[in-house]
Amino acid sequence: MTRQLHVLRAGFLRWRRALLRLERGDVSFAVVALVVVFGSLLGIVVLQTFIVQNRVELDVITEELDEERERNQELRVAVIELEAPDRIMTTAEERLGMTRPQVRRYLPGIDPAIAELAPPPEAVDPFAPAPLPAELGGAPEDDEES
Repeated sequence: MTRQLHVLRAGFLRWRRALLRLERGDVSFAVVALVVVFGSLLGIVVLQTFIVQNRVELDVITEELDEERERNQELRVAVIELEAPDRIMTTAEERLGMTRPQVRRYLPGIDPAIAELAPPPEAVDPFAPAPLPAELGGAPEDDEES
């Protein structure tokens, strides 16, 4: 408790000395003190203003970022819907007049020597299930029976 009283008394004595200087006409100390206090307050106000301005700008940018993320999600969903195979087939048939082939035809290779040696494969239904090979339990081919 005596320590607190000592501190209060010291502060009081400093202010008393400052007031006595003012009474004697020594204004320089008071002016310097006022300038320091005013400058400090002005600095704090300017700093707070910059902080508030930057916070407002950050909030605006954050809102824009959120909006763009939502737009990006919407575009991703649209791309997924547009890439759907059923939609592509429907569009090809309706808009472009394309039809599914009934028979799949294979083109011969570029090398004519190979094309002459191997007969062209027979036409098959492209959407029919493929037969299993004999090794997997499929039906034996005609060549093996004869």
